[in-house]
Amino acid sequence: MADKILMNKNTLAALKTELKEYNTALPVFEMKEQQLKEVVQTIENTIARLKQAIATTNEGTKKWVAVMAEETIDLAEIVKVERVITKKREIAGVSIEVFEDLVFQDAEIDFFSTPLWVDVAVQVIQEQKTNRTLVEIEERNLELLWEELAEARRMKNALKEVFIPETKDNIRKIEIYLGDVERLAIGCAKLVKKKKEEKKVVV
Repeated sequence: MADKILMNKNTLAALKTELKEYNTALPVFEMKEQQLKEVVQTIENTIARLKQAIATTNEGTKKWVAVMAEETIDLAEIVKVERVITKKREIAGVSIEVFEDLVFQDAEIDFFSTPLWVDVAVQVIQEQKTNRTLVEIEERNLELLWEELAEARRMKNALKEVFIPETKDNIRKIEIYLGDVERLAIGCAKLVKKKKEEKKVVV
């Protein structure tokens, strides 16, 4: 807002309109901030849970490492991601990804000629890849949501701490000024009237 304002009724009317708009916008940004905070907290909890699940599985499969390292079995070739299926969802003006499925390439495995642990290993690796993909998606979503949350917070603070107080202050200044001008005009009119009446008496 400019430092110098025109002290007239038009400016006063414009400022009152602005103040009404600011007061309407403030609860919108407050609600948006609250909504985004809740979503961010939920996603952070989800990421923490997924990472814990990944770490727990990694710890539980350490005993398999030596066996899974057999040259005859290439699990990287057996468990390949074909595509990630997601859909878009809008939250408080932010378009985020929602995980639907992780499709793996069909691998021909002859379970009669492969070790017994391969079937279980494939399931575990698929689960780990799914959880890691979920973490990647949620971390991307989290970054977008944090940016939007920061913007909502900036707008809320700007309205609450700058625009609304400054507008109220300028309205008050103009009203005081116009009131002084009106009182001065009334005083001058009375004085002129009194002078005219005095002249009539003298005549």
